Amino acid sequence: MLSGDLSIGELLKLRENIGTKKFEALTTPKQDTTEAQSTSASNPTPTSPQFKRSNKRAPREMSSKRKVSVVREFTAGKRTTRDPRFDDLSGTFDENLFQESYGFLTNMRSEEKSQLQAELKKCKDPRKRDELIKLINKMNTSEKSQQVKAERQKLKVQSRKKAMDNVRQGKNPYFAKKGELRRSELKNKFEKLKKEGNVDKYLAKRRKQNLQKDKKSL
Repeated sequence: MLSGDLSIGELLKLRENIGTKKFEALTTPKQDTTEAQSTSASNPTPTSPQFKRSNKRAPREMSSKRKVSVVREFTAGKRTTRDPRFDDLSGTFDENLFQESYGFLTNMRSEEKSQLQAELKKCKDPRKRDELIKLINKMNTSEKSQQVKAERQKLKVQSRKKAMDNVRQGKNPYFAKKGELRRSELKNKFEKLKKEGNVDKYLAKRRKQNLQKDKKSL
């Protein structure tokens, strides 16, 4: 180290003569080798472990140590499902509007039943005939159910119309109860059977159904 023996002017002149790199090498104090070794020993540089294979065809051995991932705890919101048939968000069901919009399906079903009846007359295969008969009976049952449903809806509309007429006339509105609507429905049904002459046939069928129910209960 020469900086302590020379003046500033002499140091500047020396740097111009020998160059900056050599000048810094001469003037920079050197660290003691023992101190450097102790420092390196106390702070060793981390090295990745070396894994060897038993032979060149064996798979390479990997470390089982893995960095633990950060686990984030959160509470998931409760998932709610809704049925559009019973949810107010989907609107209300108007049976009259439904029948007006999809009334063409009734005509399509009647045409399909006519085609099946025509096919039944021509069919000679017993197995296929049984399938056609079952299908036609199923369609007849569905058709009767739709007729009953339409008759009930008709009675409801008439009762509501009568109540609204009473309101217009200044009277108290009266809405028929379910039992009254049911009695009106049976009365209309009996009158229809009487006109068609099927009262005895219907009563015999009802007696047979009641007997079967009694046998099952026993």
